[in-house]
Amino acid sequence: MSVRGVSDAHLHPLSRPRAVLAAWLMAGLVLLAFAHGARTGLPAWPAGVAAWGAGVALWPRLDAGQRRFALILCGLGMLALGVAVWRGGRPAWSGLLTQNTALLGMLAAVSFLQLVGVGKDGERPLPRGRRALWQTLAGVHVLGAVINMSVVFIIAERIARDGRLSAAQAALLARGFLLAALWSPFFGAMAVALTYAPGARLEELVLAGVPLAVTLLWLITRTLPADADAGGFVGFPMRASSLWLPLALTAMVSAGLAWLPGWSSLAVISGSALMISVVSMLVARGPVDGVERLAAHALRRLPAMSGELMLFLSAGVFATGLQALMQGDAGWTPFERFGPVEAALVLGAMVALAAIGVHTVITIVIASTWLAPLSPDPMLLAQIFLMAWSIGLALNPMAGVHLSLQGRFGLSAVGLARGNLRYCLASYVLASLWLVAVGAWRGIL
Repeated sequence: MSVRGVSDAHLHPLSRPRAVLAAWLMAGLVLLAFAHGARTGLPAWPAGVAAWGAGVALWPRLDAGQRRFALILCGLGMLALGVAVWRGGRPAWSGLLTQNTALLGMLAAVSFLQLVGVGKDGERPLPRGRRALWQTLAGVHVLGAVINMSVVFIIAERIARDGRLSAAQAALLARGFLLAALWSPFFGAMAVALTYAPGARLEELVLAGVPLAVTLLWLITRTLPADADAGGFVGFPMRASSLWLPLALTAMVSAGLAWLPGWSSLAVISGSALMISVVSMLVARGPVDGVERLAAHALRRLPAMSGELMLFLSAGVFATGLQALMQGDAGWTPFERFGPVEAALVLGAMVALAAIGVHTVITIVIASTWLAPLSPDPMLLAQIFLMAWSIGLALNPMAGVHLSLQGRFGLSAVGLARGNLRYCLASYVLASLWLVAVGAWRGIL
């Protein structure tokens, strides 16, 4: 999933001066990270300074759990750095500023796509039955792949009856949304995979992710709770006109990867998202109202990213410390090589840890550092990161999509996660088989 998603209702209010400062710093992060990725010659550290400045400004907004988690990660990272220095190591201190700033800049840039929306379905009656189920699944998956968590709520509010979702509706929305992590360039999962599997190529990850996503979408329809049967499923009236945004973004990203080979993948994604958002607002609303809406989004939405901002900043400190600790030290791994079988075992461990509440970002950082001495194939490594995100978070009661559905519709986050157990076990088996196919494609068997 995108790490974006926990309802803002639980966050502490922020004074307007702090919110304005944070918005400016977040906007600076977007532009500075983009400029670095576009190979303008600008170093990466100014974006890191902007990110940490925004983090300090937004610290009062975090709840106690988020602060505690960030402090624990930072503390562990600094402890690892201290041990590395004591052992005579030479840590890459710049990582404290640069480790995750590119992916944070992309996430902030992609947030502007929420301004474009998914179109209106008017007052048309809600469809029912098997076709409605597929329409809803396609809508939350394809549109969620671009606009992220907001689509889950747009659809959920539309199909809820008397403010309540059925077990099948909630399961379908959460599972279908999370599966977009397998291939969507606009998901936080892809940014994390490209960051922690250096050398992985976006176009190859998308090509490998789409077939598995389609297979698991079919699996969703076979493993929903019983209230999806007998034609009683109430779904979302998905329209073909809503597909213009995903198609336009796909075309822009593909063109950017082909015509701008010097740019990083994250810079291409950020630039495409910003361009479509700005042009759409100016054309639809006019220059004055369009600029006002863009500014209002920056002031309102960017500071609302406080949770994910601190998650990735603290994870960056943690990753920098682990990398320094293992520098020049192969450490211990149970494998002598990293092939499809080993990848499936690591994936299983990551999904199991997600099921007990460990965030997938943390297991990705640990796996990336732990497996580095084996020089794993970047494509295979990135695949397990995307799979762990899409499958593991479906089992994680602390996942943003589950907590958000709990907060808005009164559903149990633990119940939602545990209800996905059969689906996730079957998904893991299929994903493991797919890793064998990917290994064969890469010549690793």
